Amino acid sequence: MKLAVIVPVYKVEAYLHQCIDSILSQSYRDLKVILVDDGSPDGCGAICDEYAVRDSRVLVLHKANGGLSSARNLALPYTDDCPLVTFVDSDDWLEPGIYQSAVSYLQQHPEVSILGYGHNKVQGTCSSPCLMPEMTLSREEALDSYLAANKLAIEATVWSRIYRRQAIEGLTFREGSKWEDNVYSLEAFYQSTGDFHALPIAGYNYRIQRPGAITATEIPDLRDLFADIEESIDRHAGDTTYMEYANTLALLCLWRCFRTLCRVPGAYEQEAHRYLPWVARVRKRPYLAHLFSPSKRLKIRLFLFAPEAFLSVRRAFSSLKRRH
Repeated sequence: MKLAVIVPVYKVEAYLHQCIDSILSQSYRDLKVILVDDGSPDGCGAICDEYAVRDSRVLVLHKANGGLSSARNLALPYTDDCPLVTFVDSDDWLEPGIYQSAVSYLQQHPEVSILGYGHNKVQGTCSSPCLMPEMTLSREEALDSYLAANKLAIEATVWSRIYRRQAIEGLTFREGSKWEDNVYSLEAFYQSTGDFHALPIAGYNYRIQRPGAITATEIPDLRDLFADIEESIDRHAGDTTYMEYANTLALLCLWRCFRTLCRVPGAYEQEAHRYLPWVARVRKRPYLAHLFSPSKRLKIRLFLFAPEAFLSVRRAFSSLKRRH
């Protein structure tokens, strides 16, 4: 049961050996490792070629720089001979045995379309595990969990999962976006026909706040994310069920965005105007109210229909908390 591992590579010369070695040394051997040199200006391309010479499971693709989504999209057609697909970022690395555990479960449970596992957040010499409890969710339960964003929620990151081919057939990442995983994950869960299962194993090591990484910023620009969501709604034109899921994702991302802007001094004044038009768009479309408690439903309605008044109260409350 061949597993395709897609690895976009760009300016990670210091980390690349650790990443590739952790994949090729997995006890599960039936792999197709697709290394995409995204026009890296350092020695990454040559390192990739060296691995292809040494291991027949490695396929190297070289391309002009186009970003993470572009590199993943180039690799996807080369996974046609693989019933399973996963992703690894080239500055991260795997724990030994994770693919054996994951694929063994999928072989024993054909009803599972997507399998997830936990990860370690690594910053310097410090590491903290992020795990979900072991559980199996139906397609609809998985979609709700993905959107709920509570402590048991499924995360957006595509590298924390293995997909059966059907779940991602025909899907691509929006190029030029910094938040490509969010919509891709939503579409994969929506398109899947089987269950989601979570293994309570930290199988992936995620390097956070690496210098130059897109996550290393306090107030991220989320306009790409909302553009991704709008584009996905257009792709599913006429599918009102998908629109409800996508609009709920937009609503929750806006809610978290404005909470951050209210907490950080000066951020609201500088950034809020960028997102108020998206609030107006979300307000005009249905969303999945059953995901929220009665009190949060009321807050969300106030946020959507009187955003500036509601947020003025939140800003005042946040300012008062900072003083005390």
